[in-house]
Amino acid sequence: MPSLFTDISQEIVSGIALGSIYALIALGFILIYKATEVVNFAQGELMMVGAYVNFFLIQAFTGSLGVPTIWTFIFWLIGSIIFAVIFGWVLDLVINRPLRNEPVFSIIMATISIGIVLRALVSLIAGPLSLVPKSPFDGAYIQLGGIIISVLDLFIIGSAVVLVSVFYFFFNKTRWGLAMQATSEDPVAAELMGVPVTRVYTLVWIFAAIVAAVSGVLLAPRAAILDTNMGFLGLKAFPAAVLGGFGSIPGAIIGGVILGIIETVSMGTLSFHFSWVKEINDIIVWIVLIAVLMIKPTGIMGSEEIKKV
Repeated sequence: MPSLFTDISQEIVSGIALGSIYALIALGFILIYKATEVVNFAQGELMMVGAYVNFFLIQAFTGSLGVPTIWTFIFWLIGSIIFAVIFGWVLDLVINRPLRNEPVFSIIMATISIGIVLRALVSLIAGPLSLVPKSPFDGAYIQLGGIIISVLDLFIIGSAVVLVSVFYFFFNKTRWGLAMQATSEDPVAAELMGVPVTRVYTLVWIFAAIVAAVSGVLLAPRAAILDTNMGFLGLKAFPAAVLGGFGSIPGAIIGGVILGIIETVSMGTLSFHFSWVKEINDIIVWIVLIAVLMIKPTGIMGSEEIKKV
């Protein structure tokens, strides 16, 4: 029994770290949706691009065999964020502005197309082979009783908490955050009240690119492999956003952590004791999502919209 408790506790800690990455990706979905009511299905590819940019920046600085120090890792993480700012601005210029007054379906199809193009371009530039990212946290861990906690997992959890806290404060306590909320409610009325809606949209895409880049940089060393398929993780993070309540920043955290824990426990203890669980590991997050939405259609932290007729 103590062994089972230790195993599950170990998996829960690992699940929180994985869930933190899901939460950051989900946050990117929510940031764009809160301001534009558009779902960006290229969010996973933005994460993948950020991870590749960080990998090549570190490799150029340390060499192909060098392992970055913690300060080098953080320095180039900031470099990846600067790239994400420029990349987010370009995406707003390419996708949002030309299609601003077009049907939502057109913008969604444009984000799907951008995702496909980004995967193809990265594969063309970086090559078809998978890469092995290096991290200063490799092999470092803290042991609490029988539970071994990776320092990388602690760094991921801490980074997610800081980033989400910053965005939550920004949205609720700053002028630009309130401008984003006003734009989300009614962009025409917001513009008539003097809100620079075009700048708001640009800022939102930049923020979405930043959280995508950070999540990619954190995920790559944890997965110990880097390839273009990691962009599909965005499809796993999307249920986290819906589960928590689409449009809710705290909901993104709750949904991401719940799905991260469920995934790690199902792949570990549950698969060991129940062999049939292995067969549904890839769809278990969707099963949980359907079950929760049947009980609470708006998600855990979502609120029902009242429409006047």
